[in-house]
Amino acid sequence: MAEIWIQEEKITEKFFDDLGHYTKVEGELNSIYFIGEGTEGDYVDSNKSYLLDFLMAQNQYPLYLTFIPYDDQVEEFITFLQENKMDYRFFHLEETRTYYTLFKKHQYHPPCFVVEVIDSLSLKLLVEETFWLPAQNEFYAISYSDNIAFRLESVKEWGRKKERSIPVFKVEGDTTFIMIFHDGAGFYLFSNEEKYSTVEELCSRLPKGTVITQINDTLVDKSE
Repeated sequence: MAEIWIQEEKITEKFFDDLGHYTKVEGELNSIYFIGEGTEGDYVDSNKSYLLDFLMAQNQYPLYLTFIPYDDQVEEFITFLQENKMDYRFFHLEETRTYYTLFKKHQYHPPCFVVEVIDSLSLKLLVEETFWLPAQNEFYAISYSDNIAFRLESVKEWGRKKERSIPVFKVEGDTTFIMIFHDGAGFYLFSNEEKYSTVEELCSRLPKGTVITQINDTLVDKSE
């Protein structure tokens, strides 16, 4: 039985600065929630399992999972997606990344996949195969619509200007999407939909058996 904590987040510039990946949103969001099952024990697997339970309880398809893997694992992911007959788009981002080996400097454009998920079986297979990426803080997002684009922009890192491909979520019509918290320790739910407009609405759509231990700064009495 999952025990979770829910935090209502304020929609501020600071929140998005702290979120990472220079994430931007174009359009109006009504709600952002953090949902987590703690950071003790095997917390990555626990939070992965609850994310799957949550998405399956919503029973809304297609979903679109966007992730940026390591360059040397592209063929492995392509083989996995093709073997499981999943529709996907593959492309390289505009930004250039650099790494060094003993005698050589290497530069590459990061690879990116957008996978259309049409049912719960595909969802489970895909998340089980890829969730280690956000656990290592690589970009990873799940959206109810195909609404992510990447835009090359100049940003400051450690006082120096860098060109980075930043994710931009377009909020048009009913929009909900999810990003994973640092180290895979929970997830953020972003939405402008009425069904997630309040904590009460959100709680009414959680998987059966979910135990809520805390909402914002308030502990929840489990005996109630």
